[in-house]
Amino acid sequence: MSDNISFPYQDFYFADWRMGCSGMTAQQEGLYIRLYTQLGSLNGRGLPNDFNIIYRMVCDPTDNPDVTQHQKEDLMWVINAKLTLIDGRYHQLRQKKSREDKIEIVKLRQESGKKGGLAKAKQTSSKPSDSDSESYNYIWSKLSIKRGSKTVAYSSWLKFAKDIKPDTLIEKYNALCSQSDDPKFIPHFSTWLNHSRWEEELPSKKETDNFGIQPKKSHKDYVNFVKKNIRSTSISDDMVRQMRKENLITEEEFKAW
Repeated sequence: MSDNISFPYQDFYFADWRMGCSGMTAQQEGLYIRLYTQLGSLNGRGLPNDFNIIYRMVCDPTDNPDVTQHQKEDLMWVINAKLTLIDGRYHQLRQKKSREDKIEIVKLRQESGKKGGLAKAKQTSSKPSDSDSESYNYIWSKLSIKRGSKTVAYSSWLKFAKDIKPDTLIEKYNALCSQSDDPKFIPHFSTWLNHSRWEEELPSKKETDNFGIQPKKSHKDYVNFVKKNIRSTSISDDMVRQMRKENLITEEEFKAW
């Protein structure tokens, strides 16, 4: 599917490009932009692992052997510096990631469209029955906090959640209610149903001490930060030394920090 999705444009950040091309000659940057746009037109397939083919794609033909040699040297430098070989094809990593993110957005929109069409079909093809009313009344009666209009929520239930097990809806909504310290922040039941929020995984409630203050994080909570060399004012030198002492980070990672 991804090969069939074509994006005729891509977000282009001027400052990032200028920084990424720092130290390049004009010819090297020109070759890089040709490689970049060529990659963009290939729908994520990447450039072949064949220098001569790539050379013919992006370099100007010339009868001057010195110019040819200079072009080849610069092209080789740009390929080695800016492209990555993945499964036998060359890619520019940031461009590849950007394309993959856009494809995910397209898939999500398509899936949402299917769900919306299914919901409309259900709405037009079925009418509420006595059993529907009984099921919904059971759900409403079991809600720990009844937010919003029961009638409006009934319409939402018929459209979006009629086929969901009642106990699932009750359990999920009540779990959300139990995590809120103020009922006004709990969504109306109809709104919750409209957004299919029974599909969400609720985060565990943050641990607090007896005064409602979150406990201070330990050095172990920041190990991945140090491993990736991500700086934070919350990470002290003593914490990093303790990580090394407990072999949570390597000697190289300790020295790099």
